[in-house]
Amino acid sequence: MNGRMKPQLAILVFLLLVSSAVLTGIDSLCRTERRAQQAVDQALARTIELCEPDRIDTDTIQVYRSFITMNGVRDTAYLTLDMRGEERQLKLTARTGLTFAGLWALSDQRASGALSVVAVLWLLLSLFFKPVPGTRAEEQNSEIFRFDRPQQCFYAGGRAVHFTPMQQTLMELFWQAPGHRLSQQEICDRLWPKKPDASATLYTLIRRLKPVLRAETGMTIVCRRGDSYQLILNGEEV
Repeated sequence: MNGRMKPQLAILVFLLLVSSAVLTGIDSLCRTERRAQQAVDQALARTIELCEPDRIDTDTIQVYRSFITMNGVRDTAYLTLDMRGEERQLKLTARTGLTFAGLWALSDQRASGALSVVAVLWLLLSLFFKPVPGTRAEEQNSEIFRFDRPQQCFYAGGRAVHFTPMQQTLMELFWQAPGHRLSQQEICDRLWPKKPDASATLYTLIRRLKPVLRAETGMTIVCRRGDSYQLILNGEEV
């Protein structure tokens, strides 16, 4: 197993968090802008009921702003007379007058801020995350030598490695074992369950397998304490 997070995964998660923060912030800005425009439009409708729609003066502006219920918009909102239609008629239009900074201040950016903090924390953790000791050789091995379970085939550098049926079975046992280490008894029980003493047969099988491993994969099998065998890569434990 790989004890270190892959850089591609860390970058992908970081970009997803940043994108979510940006999109959430933009959505909040848009919703705030719509609410502000609705507030000034409603204020304008009430102003028209009380004032002359084709004329703007100080009193009109004061009445208009007094009807604005959204805080932060009342001081910036204004009215304009625009020429509209083919007949070029004057039409009173409500404007919020909000700048980007003002809109940002009115919007709720808590969710966007929280996502931004999570993104920064994720980036820091990804940069300082240390690999679990003893996994480097396994990472190297996974690039050089791997086992395709559906195909029941070992590959080294993209090429299929051909073993005899007994060698293939032994290699699968090694590959599935914790630390790729097996006792002599375990191997004999699995490969020759009916044979009382298969140690000599096992010795011969491993002796013939080693040259194939070295030539094809750069790996070998070593004897541990005289009672177990382990699959290793370039002198390092897999």
